[in-house]
Amino acid sequence: MEVRPDQLPRQLEAQPLARCYLLAGDEPLQVLEAADAVRARARREGFDEREVLHAEPGFDWGRLAAAGASLSLFSDKRILELHLPDKGPGKPGSAAIVDYAKNAPDTTLLIVVATPMAASARKSAWYKAMAKAGVALYAWPLPGNRMAEWLRRRAEARGVTLDAEANTLLATQTEGNLLAAAQEVDRLALLHPGQRIGAAEVAAAASDHARYAIFDLPAKALAGDAAGALKTLARLRTEGVDAVPIAWALTRETRLLYQAALAARSNRLDAMLSKVFMPPARKRQIGAAAKRTDPARLARLLQQAAALDAVNKGAHAGRAWDDLITLTLGLCGRPPRTPSIHRRPDPR
Repeated sequence: MEVRPDQLPRQLEAQPLARCYLLAGDEPLQVLEAADAVRARARREGFDEREVLHAEPGFDWGRLAAAGASLSLFSDKRILELHLPDKGPGKPGSAAIVDYAKNAPDTTLLIVVATPMAASARKSAWYKAMAKAGVALYAWPLPGNRMAEWLRRRAEARGVTLDAEANTLLATQTEGNLLAAAQEVDRLALLHPGQRIGAAEVAAAASDHARYAIFDLPAKALAGDAAGALKTLARLRTEGVDAVPIAWALTRETRLLYQAALAARSNRLDAMLSKVFMPPARKRQIGAAAKRTDPARLARLLQQAAALDAVNKGAHAGRAWDDLITLTLGLCGRPPRTPSIHRRPDPR
């Protein structure tokens, strides 16, 4: 069967433990928490041993069949976890998973974790074989109404209640990022244990939070407020915030603006924005910027963002904070500067 992440807890309570679970999708937090829930249920049923396989390039897929067929040294039952790469298992892996699913032993619980994974993989033979042999869960990004419900349940599980205004504000601030939303709910639960939380408490908790300054940065840049955006960037650097999440926020905004600018050129802007969960004011800001921005300039800016990502990962030498200034000014509509990346000399 196939279930949504919010359906899995009820399925685990009401149904016998399946032999196979496929946990995949675009929301890593939901996938990983689903894996925790399956493991917890399995341990209650005596699955005390756990073996983890990572299907990296060059992985020997014969290990999957061998692990399923071998006997445990320490327990009658065990959990076998298979973590797939972004590109999926490939042809040899697909065949191995299909074969395992058809002959899954009762004493071994197989959990396949794939995050992220292309939605097209749901049509593959291995995905269908896993769903037929057990339970398949795919975590899609949450639309606005389900995001609000997810936040409400999350808060209640932490012993606090979000009123409607607080729920909406928190969903707006975190912009569909479940990991950021989960962290903020945990923070609110620590600040206001057992209480009903309103918008004022959410705003107060966020007022000195560097992460919201990160979200504020691209908004200022889109508004053309270069001075304000650079001031925010300087404050983040002074506070010791890492360059990586700032680069992520600027790149995310640039990519969204690029898609909107392309849509505006083909008269599809309203349809494109209707599929994006964000406050109406933000949509208006994105829409206005998209109509006046050249997609080609944004494409060049995204290339610079990719180069900055290489610097952050250590693949190239460069000055990350200088390149963050370049991205910020580019998003403000200023002419892009030459990035600070210096390629390593060719050893030849």
